[in-house]
Amino acid sequence: MTQKQGLGRRVLSLLEGPVENMKTWAKSYDRPAGLDLTADPTRSWKAMRGLRNIYLQGAYISEGVDLYPLYAIGAGYELESDDETAKKVIDEFLTRINFYDTTWQMLVDAETVRDGIAEIVFGKGSMAKVPVNIVPRPAECFEFVTDARGVITEYRQKWDYHGNALTVPVSMPPASILHYQFLSRPDSPYGISIVERCIHDIKRDTQVIEAVTAGILLHGTPKWHIQVNSRQPERPNLSADERRDVENEFKDFNAKDQFITQGDILVEAKDIAGLPNIQQYSDVVMARVISGLGVPGELLGLRQGTTDATAVTRVGAFFRKIKSCQRDVEQMWGGIFDRILQKPGLVKLKLRPVTFAELMEQAGYIEKISKISPTDPFAVMSRRQMQVRLEIDPDEWEADEGEDIPVPTMTGPVPPQFPPQQPLQGGEP
Repeated sequence: MTQKQGLGRRVLSLLEGPVENMKTWAKSYDRPAGLDLTADPTRSWKAMRGLRNIYLQGAYISEGVDLYPLYAIGAGYELESDDETAKKVIDEFLTRINFYDTTWQMLVDAETVRDGIAEIVFGKGSMAKVPVNIVPRPAECFEFVTDARGVITEYRQKWDYHGNALTVPVSMPPASILHYQFLSRPDSPYGISIVERCIHDIKRDTQVIEAVTAGILLHGTPKWHIQVNSRQPERPNLSADERRDVENEFKDFNAKDQFITQGDILVEAKDIAGLPNIQQYSDVVMARVISGLGVPGELLGLRQGTTDATAVTRVGAFFRKIKSCQRDVEQMWGGIFDRILQKPGLVKLKLRPVTFAELMEQAGYIEKISKISPTDPFAVMSRRQMQVRLEIDPDEWEADEGEDIPVPTMTGPVPPQFPPQQPLQGGEP
């Protein structure tokens, strides 16, 4: 028994025992290492286009999505650099490509269809590596191809704008795509859509709205029950002509009319209570949707069960999210600036503060900086930098400085003039 076990071990082993005249039937399988992060069963052109349609038709949902780009880039931007020529080049580039519209579309797409992407158009000849234009593209038409580590190696357009599969997909390298994600995830190259994140509450909200609308149309006005021969059941039923005469007699009546009947005819109002608790149903689902979008209802004109203190807290938390968005946008465009100028970090994008309180906070910092050196208040920050930071037009300010400032004159009675005292002569008085 022991000998058979030893023989079995030698025969089955690939490292021990005699190997002459031994045969094996091992098979190998081509199984790549790592995870296929490209495969996302929940992502398709139809599903992503459905999310976009929700944004296009979603009323306060659309407004909630728009709040992020509105506060992130709506206050404008500044270009920080010691090289005025480089700043002028970047400013002309941002104006030519319509910076605000391009960034707005990318932010909205990232919140709606998971990703915001734009094609980087390069120049020709000596400008082959220099971006000359940025064109937004619908992210739902693209598939992101990754390697085993999850790094995007290719942006592949598989569908046209109408959802038709392309016969030959269009491949674009990562260097030619500007990519923005509102929220990212470690298990997929695609971002997280805040609209998709609260899709179930959006569907419930739609169902409630449709039910309330149908209920109002059905029960919003009283119905009239007209009884004929109500006290004489033994009488024969009305003929078709008699029933038509009664219908025609009452068809034009409404809630403001009075009914005067003759004979055994009784008119009774039905369904006069209407539809109760409509606001409660709507408020519950609406509050859930707004919370899922991550925006305060106060900025949408909604005040549901909040006080001034909670409203301030909600708005403050939202502005912290906006700061995070601004940092991502600044970093994203900084890479484009580096390609244009061929010198990293020469010009930096700085999005302006989103609230007046933050602007005043900056003003306080500037005041402290200017007091560091009493003899030279502009030793740390120049006067022009302070003017730009506080949104003061330096040209107008300097034009005023060039004018002669009139010396104020005293009005009223002239005070008496006394002669100067003469020094005493001789000894003590």
